[in-house]
Amino acid sequence: MVTVRGNALIGPDLKFVEDILIQIDEKGIIQKVSNEQKTAEYVLPPSNVIIPGFINAHTHVADACLKDFTYGLTLEEAVGPKGVKHSTLNSKSEEEKAQSIRNSLDMHVKNGFTAFVDFREEGIDGIKLLKEELNEYPIRAVILGRQYGDNNLADISEMSDGFGFSDVFSIDEDIMRQTKDLKENNQEKIAAIHASESMEVISESLTRFGKPDIEKICEYPFFDFVVHATYSNENDLILLKKNNTNVICCPISNLYHGLKFPPIALILKNELLLGLGTDNTFCNNPDPFRLMAFTLYSARSNYQTILPKEILKAVTVNPGEIIRRQIGQISEGFYGDLLGIDLNSPNTKYSKDVYSAITMRAEPSDIVFQMFKGKIVKWKDQK
Repeated sequence: MVTVRGNALIGPDLKFVEDILIQIDEKGIIQKVSNEQKTAEYVLPPSNVIIPGFINAHTHVADACLKDFTYGLTLEEAVGPKGVKHSTLNSKSEEEKAQSIRNSLDMHVKNGFTAFVDFREEGIDGIKLLKEELNEYPIRAVILGRQYGDNNLADISEMSDGFGFSDVFSIDEDIMRQTKDLKENNQEKIAAIHASESMEVISESLTRFGKPDIEKICEYPFFDFVVHATYSNENDLILLKKNNTNVICCPISNLYHGLKFPPIALILKNELLLGLGTDNTFCNNPDPFRLMAFTLYSARSNYQTILPKEILKAVTVNPGEIIRRQIGQISEGFYGDLLGIDLNSPNTKYSKDVYSAITMRAEPSDIVFQMFKGKIVKWKDQK
């Protein structure tokens, strides 16, 4: 049994509680969270706060090798079927792609992520490549695959955690029937899709289907979440809520591609679970602190008022609930993925609110303690 003691943000509401004892078993699962005054193996000082490990709710980790290749291009020019991303990646060797993945994973771990949800391209081969590289890193991936070449959905399902479709134009009735059947046969499988990322997507959907893409997506009541929803309106969000389909937003990626800031306040108003992701590594580094601060500051400039705690939940608690995994919160039965943040660093010193300090002031250098499945990844006070 591993024991950790300190001030912590506890449970699904990230409630600040002083001097908590966290007991983690040999499988990495939190067995008890209590006020018991027992000796602990790891004791963090009162100037630190223990929080759940960060979850990057949407990534494409294989494209790190394309950093800054696409700045100034449109979304279609950058990531469309004939865009720079796919045409360049197709010319890369397996080893070059593996190196790209390693670069992304290294940044994820060093910046405090303990999990990420990846939309994997290149079918079975792409899934295998990521799994091989994951063995060397203290981080978990929820891998959502897609058809490629002669791979079928059953093969993808067997190798991955579910399905990550590129858009509404990449699916048809047969694919949706297969997805529904595969999900019904395995309740842990996840289905997700990019939606309403740009006005061009919505316009094309209106032309092809006579309705916006989110309305089309909601004809299939088994999607766990959509990614982006950047140009969604309240009617779209009401439909998603009725479908129990939540939303992952990627605001840095949106603005990198010249798109607008997503309607996060409206998403929260409609009581959808909000997750945040960094999206493609080529357009921004997987840094949860930059993501949180950027989201809060940009929201203010777009006349959206969002509480810092809501944004912290969007990179911890909410993604865990959206993907139905026991991660993202410090609760009994959840994995012991923990971070210790120094609230007395030059970045955070004097801040009067723990949630504001973490989301708007802290940086990766303020992580003094990091644990994955109950095992130490980083411990600055370790002798």
